[in-house]
Amino acid sequence: MTASEFAIETARLRLRPFRDDDLGALVALIGDWDVARWLSLVPHPYGEADGQKWIAIVRQDHATGRPRRFAVAAKDDDRLVGGVGFDGDPGGQTDETALGYWLGRPYWGRGYGREAVGALLDYGFGVLGIDAIRAVTDPENAASQKLLLRCGLARAGEIHLARPTRLGAPRAPLFRISRPHR
Repeated sequence: MTASEFAIETARLRLRPFRDDDLGALVALIGDWDVARWLSLVPHPYGEADGQKWIAIVRQDHATGRPRRFAVAAKDDDRLVGGVGFDGDPGGQTDETALGYWLGRPYWGRGYGREAVGALLDYGFGVLGIDAIRAVTDPENAASQKLLLRCGLARAGEIHLARPTRLGAPRAPLFRISRPHR
């Protein structure tokens, strides 16, 4: 398996690079306002040019051999269901590793988010050697907050955002998790 083919497999999912044939599903799933409203850094409306740019970014990330961003695909038929990854601080205030994820609306409520985030946390701590990971959610996104807690992140207060959420909140809940001691 080459670096560009690197994948993380779970019971039902495959975290893999985005591919050109994911473009239609990517645009449709993340372009849905019910998904995009929670994602402050994702353009809305989301077009093919946005998707092509993102696919290229993730492809370059995988070419490093230590990717940090992944498509989330169903393991049985490899169809795109979302995305997950690590990045810099979404609030723009620190150099901490930040966790981000999204799922297309048809895939909500199936446990895919918990499975993908759990696998990414294991990869981040075990393979990338990250010491601490943080996540920020829109204050109104109770489902995301619940998922983060179930994945072992703890509420660590609130942060003032460099720019308000899409729904206009100037502050957001902050969650953190540290690498388990062995």
